[in-house]
Amino acid sequence: MNNEIEKLQSELYKYRVNLYDRASGLPTVYGVLEDLRRIIELEKIIGILYLSIGDQERIEPVFGWEVYDELIKLFTINVMGEIGKLIPRSALIAISSIMGEGFFIFLTRDTSGGLIDKAYLNFLSEQFKTRVEKIKNEFGHKEVIDRIDLHTSYQIIRLDPMVRTERLLYHAIEDIKYAAHFPDKLKEKELYTELIGIIDNKSIYTVYQPIFNLRDKTIYGYEALSRGPKGSFFEDPDTIFTFAARYELLPRVEELCLYNAVKEASKLNSNSLIFLNITPDQIPRLLDNHFIDLLSECRVKNNQVVIEITEKFAIPHYGIYQEILVRTKGRGLKIALDDVGVGYSTLERISEIGPDYLKYDRTLVRDIDKNLIRQELIKSFVNFANRINSTIIAEGIENENELNFLKELGIKYGQGFYLCKPKPVNELNKSK
Repeated sequence: MNNEIEKLQSELYKYRVNLYDRASGLPTVYGVLEDLRRIIELEKIIGILYLSIGDQERIEPVFGWEVYDELIKLFTINVMGEIGKLIPRSALIAISSIMGEGFFIFLTRDTSGGLIDKAYLNFLSEQFKTRVEKIKNEFGHKEVIDRIDLHTSYQIIRLDPMVRTERLLYHAIEDIKYAAHFPDKLKEKELYTELIGIIDNKSIYTVYQPIFNLRDKTIYGYEALSRGPKGSFFEDPDTIFTFAARYELLPRVEELCLYNAVKEASKLNSNSLIFLNITPDQIPRLLDNHFIDLLSECRVKNNQVVIEITEKFAIPHYGIYQEILVRTKGRGLKIALDDVGVGYSTLERISEIGPDYLKYDRTLVRDIDKNLIRQELIKSFVNFANRINSTIIAEGIENENELNFLKELGIKYGQGFYLCKPKPVNELNKSK
């Protein structure tokens, strides 16, 4: 079994390295993770500069993905044109994800060969800010110009023998992205107060996205998804959880989300599975009698519940968590691992967790009918899932071609906007 896992892990790394963002032509951070690990373990230090051009949420939904991709391509040309000039040739450049959310420049030296320091990273940051006006003048879609700005941030991290290197890099990357997009501390204080009010007033609500049996289109289960107040800064769930984690409010937010999700699930006209999202730090709470009592009060059976653990947050102390998960399953609850394929867990770690379900990430499902690399990657995961007796659920199915490819591959379950958008319980009950 170990040899099979090592072989599959090798294949996974091979395919990840070849995962490129289509617009920029750059590899993703996940694709260069092994290179970064080797660099920081060799050099003991690495500087990270983050550059995010435009506002994807204000451009792509309004003007279309083609326009946003053009902006990414233009910015890529400007960044890559500085290699050997502003940026040393030894730098490693990657994009945040295959959705094109921002650029990372990883450096250990400046152009003169000197050790990286914050002064040099700040110099690079200021130089790229001056390039924004040039990009605006060159961009062919003038109606988008007022939505083009540059978010930058940087950080230097040093090797810590007490912390796993991948986790060190992950936290640094998340902190840098956050600092780039939320630079105004006064605004953060206002947002903190707003989030406290949302928690106190229980203003987070739940919608459910059906998970379908792709063969007969029957509903297999529902994933509970949390939303903040409509029209607020915290309407998007990623914003809620990122901000809450930064200010140690995550336990309160997750408790509210779990409570709402279970309470609303009891109103569904169905005995289907209910997938509840949770971060690794909150897993021990599943053994708390309050949670089990909540299920009982809401008449939700233990064997209906699937705990969906996100891979976006590193899972510490695998041995301890493995024991907790065994006890969780002992209560009749099932386990799903979310964000599979783009998270930080190795195949060996996934097999140790022993999830009942692997939620295959939407970014790897996108255009899978046309992308040979993603096709080979999911085939590897199908083989791996079979070996550990786990079931794959494909996320983010957006069109018929993606659906047909997944069905032909033998993927039995899936979800996505093409099948059904997330809806409140009352709308789902009406549509049955």
